[in-house]
Amino acid sequence: MPTKSVIADVMSPGGKAGGKHWTKAEVEARKAAAESMRRKSRVTLVAPTWLSKEARTVWRQVKERLKGIDLLDNLDTELLAVYCDAYVQYRNASKMLAKQGDPDPDKVKELQAWARIMATYADKLGLTPGGRARLAKRKTEKRADKFADVFDA
Repeated sequence: MPTKSVIADVMSPGGKAGGKHWTKAEVEARKAAAESMRRKSRVTLVAPTWLSKEARTVWRQVKERLKGIDLLDNLDTELLAVYCDAYVQYRNASKMLAKQGDPDPDKVKELQAWARIMATYADKLGLTPGGRARLAKRKTEKRADKFADVFDA
């Protein structure tokens, strides 16, 4: 079974985080990968014009929460826009469901679908702890495998 992704802050040499005992080299590699994710120049994300007013509010909130993390890039604009739109759709569906006395099964399914979309995009964007840890882990693995380009076909 693959090792669970763990953020560098909770890893300690010899400590058990995520079900694995980490070596000092693994902890240092993960911290270096997390640090290397910080960009040299500031990137300004601009919301797409098709986003609704409510989704733009979510966009600004997410950007504010991510200040100083340097996680997203201009390439992530559309993914973030879909996340923000799904967040608004989920919130609206949730309000509609709350107003109903007896919940309609189709509305419950719709709510669950929006929740799945939100969770998927949040994870892909690194908006969850696991997503951020997975991004750092991938970067670490790329650095640690010195012979990958020699043996890759």
